[in-house]
Amino acid sequence: MNADWKLSGVSVYADGAEKKQLLKDVHMSFEAGKITLLTGRNGAGKSTLLEAIAGIRMIQAGSIELGGNPLWAEDSRRRRLNRDVALRLCIAMQSSESQWFAATVRDELLYSLKPYDVDAANAEARMERALEGAGLPQEMLERDPWTLSGGQQRRLSLACLLACEPEWLLLDEPTAGLDAAGIRRLCAVLEAHRAAGRGAVVATHDLDALLPLADAVAVVDGGTVRAAAPAAAVAHAAAAPQALRVLAELRAEAALPPQVPARSDGAPWPAAREVAAALAAELARRTALRTALHAAAPAGQAEACILPKPSLKEEQPLTCKPEDDLAAANGSTADFALPATERLTPLRSDRFDPRALVLVYLFLSASVLAQKTTLELSLAALVTLLLLVPFRALIRPWLRVIRAYVMMILIFCVIGGVEFGPLSFDWDKVWPIAIKFGKLLLIMLIGMPMLKLMTPYRLQRAIEQTFGWLNRLRVPIHSFALIVTLIFRFIPLLTGEWERFAKLAHARGKAVTPLRTVPFNMLLSVLIPYMRSMLRLAEQMADALEARGFGYSKRKPAYGFRLRFGLPDVYLLSIAAGSGILLFVLAFLL
Repeated sequence: MNADWKLSGVSVYADGAEKKQLLKDVHMSFEAGKITLLTGRNGAGKSTLLEAIAGIRMIQAGSIELGGNPLWAEDSRRRRLNRDVALRLCIAMQSSESQWFAATVRDELLYSLKPYDVDAANAEARMERALEGAGLPQEMLERDPWTLSGGQQRRLSLACLLACEPEWLLLDEPTAGLDAAGIRRLCAVLEAHRAAGRGAVVATHDLDALLPLADAVAVVDGGTVRAAAPAAAVAHAAAAPQALRVLAELRAEAALPPQVPARSDGAPWPAAREVAAALAAELARRTALRTALHAAAPAGQAEACILPKPSLKEEQPLTCKPEDDLAAANGSTADFALPATERLTPLRSDRFDPRALVLVYLFLSASVLAQKTTLELSLAALVTLLLLVPFRALIRPWLRVIRAYVMMILIFCVIGGVEFGPLSFDWDKVWPIAIKFGKLLLIMLIGMPMLKLMTPYRLQRAIEQTFGWLNRLRVPIHSFALIVTLIFRFIPLLTGEWERFAKLAHARGKAVTPLRTVPFNMLLSVLIPYMRSMLRLAEQMADALEARGFGYSKRKPAYGFRLRFGLPDVYLLSIAAGSGILLFVLAFLL
């Protein structure tokens, strides 16, 4: 029996150091047998909401239930995905090409069917029906998914869902890349799906095409979700031209960007001249507010103030930090309050010169390597941890790697200390192993923030600016800098591709292992596609470099900026130098 979705107090935060809140206390229901459209601005949280419902994004608060069955089952240690619920839904992600990893279309369809234990004959019949429903020929079964056009890949994404015959369809921008015939076929598929008593949640900007099908419309705005204009959707969806009236009601609910006031002649869209005038007025207002801010704020505090986002609606008050009460300081009655999410962070990638970061890393690493005893290494660990306290947010994403490395050290220590004949444990053999691996652990911890504190391009610029004079000696310093940059750029690609395969394992393979991990029973089947994917990325990167002229002889290049040491670099180098000298002195005295 088909069931309804119920979201109660759902909150989702972004991965990484910033911990930005993506969904805020969402209370929503999606009824079976109905098509619900999710609409809103780019970045409002539509994709995040679909991924949370699909179980491929962890929720930090609240609950998600399908017919009373929780999507996440609680156990003694952590939340685990409820496989029974996951099998009742299928999701098509916004970028259809992000879900391909098999060699042929047939293998992609079979992978989607694998969790459902369908026999071979039934699987063939399902694949044929799915391809027909999506408007793809049977001859395409032996094609490589990556060789298909964008519209064909979008249709294949839909076919992978139809083959599973799910109770719920979760579609993210399903009309992107489709021609008129493809959109009509998609609408027919959704109508048939609803006629069978099943439900669908569709995130889309293409209201003109999908609004006539909608039973309800939900607005996603700044991480909040609410029902909007359901009566309008039902009343006006019968005729496509009347969708403009629904758009107006949705715009009133903040589902779409605001408009300037309606034209005097009653036309639904403002004229270009009116839009330009409204934008000019908004820019002038913001310039005046910024000027007033810098004139009123005490020295050093104006930088903390953030102007409100541009809006063509009513004027918004300027806001600053509550603790910087500029109104009290300057005798003004203006109210200043800064949202916490907009405060400037000292851990930006453009905060420090990459040359200063490299010097700090080399000096601290040398001081750690100079330690020889357990006591010296303990003091070095204490100093290192104190230095890393301001950068702890940048290390948090690596905690899983750090735990794995610590476990490896413990295993090596146990193996190295065990003696046979007679069976005993020799601690004298353990300490040298712990010291050597402990040094490497500290050096690894020191280097982890580097990946976030400097971008590959700034690192390339630092190498070229520092060693550019070697070009006179015919040393290919620019090529070397490019290689270093590509290495730094490729490391995130490696981890990003692995996370993509982990998402596929959960979205299509219905895995119940922790998110961002590939189940053990899938490792062998994933390794070869993973290598193929990395080779494809390398080829794309080579094409991009060639298109931008790398590898061709050229005259002296012109640079958009030059790196210069600033006060943050001086402070960082001073602290690192003091800490390193302290460790060297301790190593000498002890």
